[in-house]
Amino acid sequence: MEIELVNKYKMEINKDFRKYAENALKDYDFAISNLRYLLLIERRSGISLNEIAIELNIDKAMVTRGIKKLVELGYVNKEQDKIDTRVYRLTLSKKGEEALGSLSGIFKEWFDKVTHDFDEEEKEIYMKLIKKVYENRVYK
Repeated sequence: MEIELVNKYKMEINKDFRKYAENALKDYDFAISNLRYLLLIERRSGISLNEIAIELNIDKAMVTRGIKKLVELGYVNKEQDKIDTRVYRLTLSKKGEEALGSLSGIFKEWFDKVTHDFDEEEKEIYMKLIKKVYENRVYK
């Protein structure tokens, strides 16, 4: 019974965040999955398509389609690796950097909205517990 409630809450919270994020992303013409790519490229400039697929544990074809869209929209630069010409290195374009700058607050805004009635101690406890769950996950 308890595990069913946890799963239900987890799924509903995730769905709520996805709706919130998708609404915030309308003006940028891409989905939340593409935002994950931008955030990863920002953190690891020069990352390859294959490295993104491994890092996010998703199909390379899906990554290729998402990155293609971001390149077409002008958010990402894709350059052939000088040593291994089969590999393409990805960096954020100026437009990509600006988009991430504008969007950087959406996670915090959402978190602030869903924890508006938490006191500071409750927020700290929540963050500690969610971090523990993350660290204990089965498929790392």
